Amino acid sequence: MKAGVNQSRSAKLVILILIAIFTGCQSDVTSQVVLAESKDAELPASTLVVPPAAVLTSAQVNPPAAATATITSTLSPSLTPTPEFTATQLPTLTPQAAPFFDRFVAAIMNGDATKVVGVYVENVLALKVVQQPANNPAFVSGVRGVATYFAMVRKQTGNTGLLAHNYLAGIYYYDLQPGQIVVLIYGDGRTEDFIVENSEQFQALNPTSPTSSFVNVVTGEKLSSTSLFKRVYGGGYKTTFQTCIAQGKDASWGRLFVIAPQD
Repeated sequence: MKAGVNQSRSAKLVILILIAIFTGCQSDVTSQVVLAESKDAELPASTLVVPPAAVLTSAQVNPPAAATATITSTLSPSLTPTPEFTATQLPTLTPQAAPFFDRFVAAIMNGDATKVVGVYVENVLALKVVQQPANNPAFVSGVRGVATYFAMVRKQTGNTGLLAHNYLAGIYYYDLQPGQIVVLIYGDGRTEDFIVENSEQFQALNPTSPTSSFVNVVTGEKLSSTSLFKRVYGGGYKTTFQTCIAQGKDASWGRLFVIAPQD
């Protein structure tokens, strides 16, 4: 009996699948199969009604030519708009500060073309220069960053002497080396170049006297104050830096001279 039932089920499944294939409703196959199995598994095969196969007419197989419409779509070409030229805006440049030398010159100019108002040596010093009072030839500025123009040198030799205390601007004089360029700056912005040639150090035998004799600390050569003045400030066109040499508690023990002739 079981064999007959199984055969009956198989026959129903085949028929239902064939019906689904011809009708194109795949979802109905599952529902019909489930319904057939659950409702009455013992129904005889003769109770199943198979719809007759559809017979297509000749008109359906070969439709008239008029019924077949050919749709021709004429597409207009798609135009791509030409992009407008857009200028790339340049970035706004941040103004750069003028070189230090230019700013230094601008800060010390006073319009007087006959007076030295500053001295500059790259990476060493940038000093304002002040003049000695007419009635005080021994005057040396006590202001930091300021050198004093030695008026007597100009009168006696036509050269330039720059004085400074060794605890103020004179401390930079010790950093001057042969080959460095010294730039004198005049009140109207004009400049003159000199080149450091050498330096000499002398001990003052009588430090507090303006007429003291001096001894060269390297060679031992002894010179009077007048001879020393001519040696370091006279001769060809030059600029000479002068400051004191301290020894122990004696701030005026000696003198340093840095000599820079014009090239």
